[in-house]
Amino acid sequence: MGYLLAIIRITLLVPTYIFFGLIGFGLFFIYFWSKETYYRKVIFFSRLWARCSCLLLNIKIKVTHKSMVEQGSLIIANHVGVPDIFVMGSCFPSFFVSKADVRRWPLVGWLSQLGATIFVDRNRKQQVRSTIDQLQYRLKAKCSVILFPEAQATDGKDILQFKSSYFEAAIQTGKPVVPVVINYHDKNQPSVACWYNINFLTHLFRLLKQKQLNTTVQILSSIQGETDRKVLANKCYDVMQNAHLNLAMPAEY
Repeated sequence: MGYLLAIIRITLLVPTYIFFGLIGFGLFFIYFWSKETYYRKVIFFSRLWARCSCLLLNIKIKVTHKSMVEQGSLIIANHVGVPDIFVMGSCFPSFFVSKADVRRWPLVGWLSQLGATIFVDRNRKQQVRSTIDQLQYRLKAKCSVILFPEAQATDGKDILQFKSSYFEAAIQTGKPVVPVVINYHDKNQPSVACWYNINFLTHLFRLLKQKQLNTTVQILSSIQGETDRKVLANKCYDVMQNAHLNLAMPAEY
C-alpha cells in the first residue's frame, strides 16, 4: 500500500511542481521592473505551493499562537527535514534561507530559485555579509524571511545551538524575530519527517509512503530590541528549547 501511495503522489506532485515553476518563471518576466512587487507575488504563490504540497502529502498542521506575525519579520524555526519547508511555507507568507546545495536538486532546485530563495554557501564565510544584506533588503520591503538557525537537520529530539550571524539582519533593520517550534507526531522514532543520517532519496520516499503526518506549530512571542546578535540568538534558543519540551507530547488533530 505504501509503494502504491508513493507512486500516486509522485504522479500528482511532478505536474503540480512544474505548474508552479512555470508561474514563477512568468512572474520573473512580468514584474522584472519592480523587485518589491515581484517579491509579493512570489510569496503568494509560494504559500499556495506549500499548501498544495501539504495536501498531497496529507500533512496535518495544528497551529498555536502566542504571537501574531507582522510583515517583514525574521521567522526562525527548528529544522527536522523536508516537511519543514511545506509546513512553514503553509503557515507564513515568506521567503526561505537555504543551503546552496538545494540549487542542484532536480525540480526542487529550480522551484527554489524561482521562489527567490536566499541561498547560503556555508563553506564560504565571506558570503555572510552579502547574505545579511539580502536579508535586510527583504525585511525592509516588508517581506518575512524564514531561517533555520541550527544550520542543519536533526533527529527532532532536541534543538541544537543556533548560528547567530544572520540575526544581525533583524538587529540592523529593527525588525522582530519570531521563534517557531515544529514538532511531528507519528509512531516512528525518529519521525519520518527527519532527514538525519540518511540520504535524500530515502528520506523523500519515506515521506511519500507515509499515509498521514501530524504536525504541531507553536508561534512564540516575538523578540525585538536586542542589539547583540549572540544575545538575541541565545534568547530565541532558550524560549524555543522550553517550548520544544512541552510539544513532545502527542496532539489531537
